[in-house]
Amino acid sequence: MSGVRVVLDTTALTAYAQLKGMATAELVALIAAEGGAELVGIPAACFLTAYEHLGPDERDRLVRPATGIDGVTVILPLLGADAVEVAERGPALGHAVVEARRRDAYLATYAGPQARGLLGEGCVLDLDG
Repeated sequence: MSGVRVVLDTTALTAYAQLKGMATAELVALIAAEGGAELVGIPAACFLTAYEHLGPDERDRLVRPATGIDGVTVILPLLGADAVEVAERGPALGHAVVEARRRDAYLATYAGPQARGLLGEGCVLDLDG
């Protein structure tokens, strides 16, 4: 069975959709090249937050990988038990933190310092460099 290896937060999704840097696209491509044994998780709250702040063309770029059935990305639902923690941390990062912790996955983000403060050094892939 495939597992989620990396979780993308709102900053990673937004940068991907706005074509600001290639780190997110390269990360997804790298995992896809490994043959589908692992997945890239897109937390629903992060997807919705990114979608809300994007223009029409950017939204199209965000929707394609998030909803494709033949790729390595999967939308991760927000469970009721996690709603309060996500609300307290904010949906832009909170849902990604919850999912990375739950799945023992890396969190890919452009908000590295903030994410490391919540997850620890070894759990964060800082897409800034």
